Amino acid sequence: MPGLADWHVAPSGWVSVFQSPEHAGSTLINLVVDDLDKALGDLAERGITAGEVQPGAQRVRFAAVHDPDGNRVTLIENPVS
Repeated sequence: MPGLADWHVAPSGWVSVFQSPEHAGSTLINLVVDDLDKALGDLAERGITAGEVQPGAQRVRFAAVHDPDGNRVTLIENPVS
């Protein structure tokens, strides 16, 4: 993908840097979790509200939270991996 650089830092983890003027100064991070509902429940107990759970390809589901500075953390459940 033009404007994208990837560094694979672990068998199931990598850092991606991409050119996106509309996201300049902010961060996007994706974290894989074993149980999305449990992770969202744990966050809710701490007063952190996630967006709506979205379906992905196959059985993947994900939901995002934003910090006060606008950085996005997306939690991804991928039971087929």
